[in-house]
Amino acid sequence: MTDLSERGWILGIRIIRDHEKGTLALSQEKFIKKILECYRMSNSRPISTPALPNEHLIKLTFPKVDAKSYQRALSSLIYPMLGTHPNLGYAIVGPWPPCR
Repeated sequence: MTDLSERGWILGIRIIRDHEKGTLALSQEKFIKKILECYRMSNSRPISTPALPNEHLIKLTFPKVDAKSYQRALSSLIYPMLGTHPNLGYAIVGPWPPCR
């Protein structure tokens, strides 16, 4: 068996290991920046929560955005949501209905 040493990247996920602190961190920053650039949102500012508190949405009479473009943007976020950012699920899907 051959020792391939430590890996820095795997499947687009950056692996950051600090031996002194005994920590392991995963990051998809490069992938997420690429998505933001693709959809011309690289100038967006981050916020601490994925959705605004007490924000009430209203139903539009006609769509203001192209539905296919919106669906492509959301589907691009599924990989980082499953890999390293599960909090994106709330912003994408919303709160799950209560179990009955």
